Amino acid sequence: MLIGRDAEINLLNQYYMRADDQVMIMYGLEGVGKSTLVREFSEDTPGSLYFECKPLFEREQLYHWANYSHKELKLSEYPDFASLFSAIDNIDDDGSKRVLIFDEFQYLIKYSTEFTSQLFKFLTESEKAYFVILVSSSIEWVENSMVKKIGMDAKHITGFFKVKELGFGSFREYFSKMKFDECVSGYAILGGIPKLWTYFDKNKGLRENIINNILDTNSVLLTYGEEAVKKELRETGVYNTILCALASGKNKLNDLYNHTLFSRAKISVYIKNLMELGFVSKEFSVDTEGRSNTQKGIYDICINYVDFTYKYLFPFKDELESDTRAAFYEKHIKPNLKKYTSKFFPLVCREYLDTQNTYGNLPIRYNKLGRWIGKLGTIDFVASDENGNTLLVLCNWEKPMIRFDDYEWLLFCAKQARIRADYCMLISAQGFDEKLKFASSSKKNITLVTLDNM
Repeated sequence: MLIGRDAEINLLNQYYMRADDQVMIMYGLEGVGKSTLVREFSEDTPGSLYFECKPLFEREQLYHWANYSHKELKLSEYPDFASLFSAIDNIDDDGSKRVLIFDEFQYLIKYSTEFTSQLFKFLTESEKAYFVILVSSSIEWVENSMVKKIGMDAKHITGFFKVKELGFGSFREYFSKMKFDECVSGYAILGGIPKLWTYFDKNKGLRENIINNILDTNSVLLTYGEEAVKKELRETGVYNTILCALASGKNKLNDLYNHTLFSRAKISVYIKNLMELGFVSKEFSVDTEGRSNTQKGIYDICINYVDFTYKYLFPFKDELESDTRAAFYEKHIKPNLKKYTSKFFPLVCREYLDTQNTYGNLPIRYNKLGRWIGKLGTIDFVASDENGNTLLVLCNWEKPMIRFDDYEWLLFCAKQARIRADYCMLISAQGFDEKLKFASSSKKNITLVTLDNM
């Protein structure tokens, strides 16, 4: 079931409709839905061929394709790439462009010196038109090493396409029977990776899904986040230490140093590796005149489920051996779930803001949006339009309600940032106090939003 990928399908169709050969590099996180996307797209294209690439040496990979996966190509028992492409070209077709998909193609590059040279030689010599999609889950390799690895053959690549995580709207559509607030917490845990969604039961609530489908010692999800790190990195002890520290809120270099006692130089190197692999990001505050009141860049785990793993699962794995799953949930997850969700609630609000901005339903139509991270406080979103008008947004999930004092604190932060509070929007999961409601009714520049409006 493909949800929320209309724009991606349209992009693939645009490449397919071009007159000449196209070679696209499609990459993104493992589980984000790349394989599902290309399979869905290729279903409507006649004569398309899908090749699953595995960590095998060239001879064994080609043997597998010839004898198990693509017998219709009439290959010898041990073909080479030249004969593979020749067999593809000789398939009878209706003359339309054919789609060739090589999923996790980095394995071909790693174990073969012939794949790219034979591929581009084949495309040059064939009289037929092809759309080749080379798919990879190795983000760091694609962005930093691939072009150097394949050398001059890289000039034949016609496009790069990074498949991003799906948004909250797609999550809510997938879990249509789940309550809205549970969807928000579920998205905070699983993020926008559809593969992780499939491990949850769409007919069950969030608590039951966590207990049965995460905390079960036989569950894939219990170790999924840890295994994702282990798969990409050596010296996992160091990386696990840093990820645990980040998940506990140690988000600055000095905090990490004081917590781990690793040297700052060592932390910087390991953080850099985590960033290149897409596990960690460094966030900078939106630029304002109040730079002296702004924190420098802070680090954080940017894959939701990895963050959840290193906050609640990895540190307490031994307790799952002695506690029941329900007891573990009540002890470690339930008391902190609201606070944990509040960290990711701004992602839901961002999606809401972007939608409202597209339809012109906000006080301004912004072209810039970012977070202001101050030394004394944070503004969840600072939006500005081309005329310099600003909209400040405060997102609340954890507190029982947003109070008038919170609005005044937002104005204080704006003063620290040296930005005008032309308009203020306060988004609260649990409502507002009466004083703030009165202020909103009397002041045209304050907008209050509840979950019912989203």
